Amino acid sequence: MSEHAAHAMPILRNPQALAAVAPNIGSLVLDNAARHDGAPAFAERVDGRYASHSWRQFGADLLRVAAWLGQRERVAFVAGNSYLRHVAELATMAAGGASVPVFAGYPAALMGELLRFSDVELLVTDQPDKVLALDPACLPRHLLVLAEPRPYDPSAYLAGGGRIDRIGAVLAREPDAASLARVERELRAVAAGQTCMIMYTSGTSGFPKGVQLTHHNLLSQQQALAQCWQPQPGLRMLCYLPWHHSFGGLFERFFAVAFGGCLALDDGGGRDVDRLLENFAEIRPHLFFSVPKIYQEIAARVQASAGVERAFFHPELRFVFTAAAPLPLSASDVFRAHAVPVVEGWGLTETSPCCTLTPFSLDRTPGVVGLPIPGVEVALAADGEILVRGANVMQGYFRNPEATAAAFTDDGWFRTGDIGEFGAEGVRIRSRKERMFKLSNGEKVFPAQIEARIHARCQFVKYAYVFGSGQRTPHLLVFPNQQAFEGCGSSNGCAHPNDAGQLAHCLSNCMAEINARPAAGFETIRRALVVGRELSIDENELTPSFKLIPKRIEERYADCIEAMEQGRYEHLPADVFVLDLEERK
Repeated sequence: MSEHAAHAMPILRNPQALAAVAPNIGSLVLDNAARHDGAPAFAERVDGRYASHSWRQFGADLLRVAAWLGQRERVAFVAGNSYLRHVAELATMAAGGASVPVFAGYPAALMGELLRFSDVELLVTDQPDKVLALDPACLPRHLLVLAEPRPYDPSAYLAGGGRIDRIGAVLAREPDAASLARVERELRAVAAGQTCMIMYTSGTSGFPKGVQLTHHNLLSQQQALAQCWQPQPGLRMLCYLPWHHSFGGLFERFFAVAFGGCLALDDGGGRDVDRLLENFAEIRPHLFFSVPKIYQEIAARVQASAGVERAFFHPELRFVFTAAAPLPLSASDVFRAHAVPVVEGWGLTETSPCCTLTPFSLDRTPGVVGLPIPGVEVALAADGEILVRGANVMQGYFRNPEATAAAFTDDGWFRTGDIGEFGAEGVRIRSRKERMFKLSNGEKVFPAQIEARIHARCQFVKYAYVFGSGQRTPHLLVFPNQQAFEGCGSSNGCAHPNDAGQLAHCLSNCMAEINARPAAGFETIRRALVVGRELSIDENELTPSFKLIPKRIEERYADCIEAMEQGRYEHLPADVFVLDLEERK
């Protein structure tokens, strides 16, 4: 650690300098296609079995699509993960355009608003029925259809001057050798500073912002990972993380692309953990990227089934990677017992996304996210906000100069919005800045710290949400892990609850222990509710990385929150249960 002389703020940096970075995405793919030739680059289930696409095929398909695309400034993608989307999206970037991924699960109004705001020239989709149901004024005049799983009527769109092409016809074209050579030269000439992705933030605190990332942003990230992890060609990965989100669409996907790996798709899309584990057993990945909520469910199944344990902890599994939220020790201890390191990282969409990594170690401290990767500096502002600068930091927000200006300090540091601290192990995350609140006595509360203690204490809690600005003490909403109810045995000496009502009774004792700890003080929780329903990505309650969206939670449960604040629970919904904490003062 050193001190920034001008600003007297602590700065962390990696002692390794960032090595040379690939010039652009087109060169990266084409060079790897030549280098790895017939080795698998991608795998997905077809007619019940995994089928692979070679690096040779991937490179050839990318060139064909790039030749068809020509010069497009912005191309929207409303589609799930697939090989065809992979090819079309990387071809867009390689050809000098910018991919604009839009979450297919967004409400129609928000999806339409994002498409209109993005001003795209082409929309690529595997859900033409959903896209064509939008307000026509939001749509570009050209669609590229990847798949047609459901019937749809394109007549109105075509009658209005729209054009529809299909990816199969594009890939069936056979450009002459001279044309392909010209396209390849054009791809290799794309500037490293060219914007290749406009990825919208999850919108947890308002309308999503379009993060503009360049070829150099994305590829500097991969070079840094190469220096940290020393990956070898031929790595197998099982992917479910959605590509409209930075964890899956940038970090995981480009790792496989950069290092000649094979990216296999989980056909359950991460929503069915049992299906994910079946695919895991078939693919036998060397490494796995996921979020804490999934690891917690995997750990529960490993503990309950020797067959699942053998399938998951196969001899070729090298490490697992987690991000987006702290992973409780109750889950990571399962990996530790099988000598599989859990590597944790931290970053944001605006930082491509990774800034820090923990080392390959069986021991970890929840909340600690490690040291900066090569080419990245991390600083701590006077108020505890974490600042970042480096090759990975975005160019700014699309058509939003005010937000761009607000996101950077006068001397060029990016304001992450995370509150943290530095220690011997690196960066420790305390809370999002916007989630920190003050009680009526003026004391500051960092909700993430309280939530982490609850998660560590009870495996039956899937989400704990702490809030209470202006209140006497913090309040708590608990959303159970419904699948954990189906297990057996006990947790931390507690009787096994079978439903949300039993959890409310059981958790009262756990919360009494948490509240009684010496350091509790003003953070003591006196009012809490257990909500007996699953939260949903599709209903915009969770981000694609399974993080709560506070604004939506507070809107949806406004009546319950009001009842909690008033201490009047007689009219709560039938699936909402009171945690008896007031009597335990």
